[in-house]
This record gives sequence, C-alpha cells and structure tokens, in this order.
Amino acid sequence: MRRTLQKALWISMIGACAALAQNSDLALLGGISGPRGQTTITGGTVTVSGGVTPSFQINYAWQVLQRAADLYIELPLVIPGRVRGTVIAGPGGAAVAGNSGPDVLFTPGVRLKFSPESHVSFYAAAGFGVASFGGTSTIVLPATVVPGSRQTSPALGFGGGIDLRLTRLLSLRGDVRDFLTQSGLGGVTGRNHAIVQAGIAFHF
Repeated sequence: MRRTLQKALWISMIGACAALAQNSDLALLGGISGPRGQTTITGGTVTVSGGVTPSFQINYAWQVLQRAADLYIELPLVIPGRVRGTVIAGPGGAAVAGNSGPDVLFTPGVRLKFSPESHVSFYAAAGFGVASFGGTSTIVLPATVVPGSRQTSPALGFGGGIDLRLTRLLSLRGDVRDFLTQSGLGGVTGRNHAIVQAGIAFHF
C-alpha cells in the first residue's frame, strides 16, 4: 500500500511538472535601449550627449491561469548597453571615464496575454524588482585608477508586446518596455530606461 501511494505521488508530480512545462515559454530578445548619456571632457570643457545602445533580454514565463485572457508569471532579465564616456587629455592631465560593470534590470511580475487569432497574441506585462548599474571608473592621468561603485535602485517595469506563432513550439516576439528607477542612474538623467526589442520565443 505504501509503495502504491509513493508511486502515485511520483506520477502526480511528474504529470504536474509536465503540465507546467507545456505552458511555459523562454524568450531571447535583442534591441536598443536609450537614449543614454555620454560624457566627453576636453581640457576644462565637459560635453554631455545622448544615444541609443544595444540591449538584451532573457525572459522565462509560466502560465498560472487560462481563461479568455491567459495569466503568466514572468522573470525578465534585461541587460541594457551604456555609451562609454571618453576624454581628450588637457595640459594639466585629465580623467577617462568608463563602465566598470554591466547594467542589469530584473523585475519579476505578471503577464496578461490575449489571443484574438490562433497565430497572433498580444500581451501586457508589469513587475517590480531591482536595477543595478555598473560604476564608472576614472583614470586620472598619468596612471591613477579610481574605480566607481555599483549603484542599485528599486525598479518598476511595465510594457507590452506581440507574439507571431510560427509553429506550436516557436514564435517571433516584439517587446517594448520601460523601467522606472531612481533618477540619474545608468547614464540617464531621468527615471526612465526604455527598451525596444525583438527576437524568438520557445514554447514548451
């Protein structure tokens, strides 16, 4: 009897894991983030300019409710690029600014998906987590290095996207998001860190 119960428990667990896996997806996306700042120092003159940079996202989600609109729990991990600061040395020496580590945005949350057609679906997503920005290192000529410290902030992420289903297991995905953090972090003067990305999603 005990062995029968154990066997039934194992079968139930395997079945539950299989059911969960069949309603999961993993997206690999790339695109742009920005505009983000770049600082150039020439002698005593400081120039600040902006530009977009590459960004990448890995997003795993699993379905927890299936109705007219499907509800997912998602784990989006975004790595936005940052424009590297540059310096032209002046007669009294200068400092060269550079990024000492990658920026990372991680905002676990929920995704609500609507599927008006069998091969087309739209979704809205929102989550809360953390943003971590690599510090800016400074080289004071001729050879003194002053490392920058990493800055961390709470982050609110929200956005939406579209899935174009190619097969039962594969789709094309477009994704637009904005992340709100403390102001002045990651080369952004305000609070917004916007990304526009596209890529593929695996459904299993």
